[in-house]
Amino acid sequence: MDQNLTRRHFLGGAVAIGTATIFLPTPASATQAAASQAARDGSPPDSAIATLTHAPVAKVQWKAVPFAMTEVRLLPSFWKDMMELDRSYLYSLPNDRLAYNFRVTAGIPTDADPLGGWEAPDCELRGHYVGHYLSSAALLHASTGDGSIKAKADDLVAILAQCQAADGYLSAYPTTFYDRLRKHEKVWAPFYTYHKVLAGMIDMYEHTGNKHALEIALKMADWADAYSRSFAPDDWQRVLLTEHGGMNEASFNLYAITSNPKYRDLGYRFEHKKIFDPLAANEDRLDGNHANTNIPKVIGAIRGYEITGDPRYLTIAQNFYRIVTDHHVYCTGGTSNGEMWHKADAIATQLGPAAEECCCSYNMLKLSRHLFGQGPDTKYFDYYERVLFNVRYGTQDRNGMLMYYVSLKPGLYKTFGTQFDSFWCCTGTGSEEYAKLNDSVYFHDADAVYVNLFIPSKLDWKERGLQLRQTTKFPNEERVTFTIDAAPSMPTALKVRVPYWATQGVTVNINGKPLTVDAAPSTYFTLNHDWKEGDVITIDLPMTLHIEQAPDDKQVQAAMYGPLVLAVRQGFEGLTNSMIYGDSGPWESDEGYPLPTVKLHDAASKSGADAMWVERVEGSRDYPLQFRTKGQGPIHTLVPLNLILDERYSVYVRNEGVA
Repeated sequence: MDQNLTRRHFLGGAVAIGTATIFLPTPASATQAAASQAARDGSPPDSAIATLTHAPVAKVQWKAVPFAMTEVRLLPSFWKDMMELDRSYLYSLPNDRLAYNFRVTAGIPTDADPLGGWEAPDCELRGHYVGHYLSSAALLHASTGDGSIKAKADDLVAILAQCQAADGYLSAYPTTFYDRLRKHEKVWAPFYTYHKVLAGMIDMYEHTGNKHALEIALKMADWADAYSRSFAPDDWQRVLLTEHGGMNEASFNLYAITSNPKYRDLGYRFEHKKIFDPLAANEDRLDGNHANTNIPKVIGAIRGYEITGDPRYLTIAQNFYRIVTDHHVYCTGGTSNGEMWHKADAIATQLGPAAEECCCSYNMLKLSRHLFGQGPDTKYFDYYERVLFNVRYGTQDRNGMLMYYVSLKPGLYKTFGTQFDSFWCCTGTGSEEYAKLNDSVYFHDADAVYVNLFIPSKLDWKERGLQLRQTTKFPNEERVTFTIDAAPSMPTALKVRVPYWATQGVTVNINGKPLTVDAAPSTYFTLNHDWKEGDVITIDLPMTLHIEQAPDDKQVQAAMYGPLVLAVRQGFEGLTNSMIYGDSGPWESDEGYPLPTVKLHDAASKSGADAMWVERVEGSRDYPLQFRTKGQGPIHTLVPLNLILDERYSVYVRNEGVA
């Protein structure tokens, strides 16, 4: 199948960005979109943009608050290219096709062609991507100010409103799915899909001000409330064994918006005690549990803490985060193999073809963001950066197609979905991820801006009049530059994250003058200065090579350069376009290669497991960062994992110099 989006546009007008072609609205389409937008609510008031972060009913305020997405804009870089590819993909999907199954379920005639994959009319998860689509469009509008994508999403909301039943039920499949759920019969996760649509409506309200979407969401929640109330508590816990997404989070969010305790109680009702009780007791019972079924529940727990002040929910979220990041993640920060968690510290034995489900990475980033807000600690963004660079960057191809798993079996390759015939869960979370790449670069408290990520961007803190511009080619270069384009109206500090990997010292200059700072790894250093327009801060973050060992086999190791995981290039043998693109991949495959081996010379091996067996070499246009192995045996070439798209690779090697 041809993957070139230039042949599949929703609206006219193509713009070339890098190797991709991005479609933007034609003037006529933009006029129609503006008319459609004007017929509704227009641009959201400031109070709507930050509704959930600044909920009046919140019992616990965030100690560090993310800036509204409208106050942060990406500057030209590969990050912005990724967002533009996502924008093109969102425009390429016609509303009538997205709404097909909703109309059929509601008995509304449609002559549209249904979508395929997980949105096909015979798939029990149909409709889930439509919820992701609404969230993605809302986030993209907030990230870019694109009024036309808002108008397209507004139209989709209006179509779905016509499909909503009088009792509030709205889905792409009939309520008989819930009859099967009640009888504990096999059914594929109806509340999971319901949550995606519900969350999409909430995002449309929060990020675009669409009040109609909020009305739809409240009616949907009322239906879920009535359904869930009809169960005895023990029977309801059996229902919760079936994947139900973040229904608790969405319910708490509606309580945050409306102050109606009914939705707070609904959030509590969706507490899955089998998962939460061990976590509250600080017990790791994740082995054998489906990873992405449960991460959204914990996001709901931290949201419940913020809204209700329930300390048990904070404990659950903190314990879960520590257990996963300390004992259930690969060197990339990704988690799960075959969609499941396995024994604590099982890494070398879990290098599978279906490792690192991308949805897990999306949701772990979301959880990290909440936990940072409650306790600003660099550990959360050290982890966030690791996942963002290794499991988010690099899982979107040159045409905007998205991945399901990031295989860790040596000799396998990345696989991507197709435009109209995949719609995996990770297609949905990927569509959201690349629409909100600006949402965590900067946070703030009462006195300071936290710089968490090194991504070219500009910040406009309207409340203080501060305009800050960040430019960098990181990680290809080590320098990050900040320019004060407008000085703040009151003293404002800059708190800059020193990554865990910055062990060779950090150099800071203000207007060309060196500044001595306390910049230990995994801390923030603080810049207090009487800022003036035109001030320039330069920060050099020397990148270092370091080795990550598998805890269950010290010989199994991965090389990293700063936050980047390096992968051994293993060639193109046997690969075809149909293997890389399609609705399936090598996820259950027995193919692959043995782990690449390295072995240092005896004199160099004395430092044992930590011996540096890789060195940097001159790069190329395609791979500006390039490395090779040292020592005896075959010499392997390594490049950042996130740059590998269409060749075989191995993230881990076997270091035979380790006993």
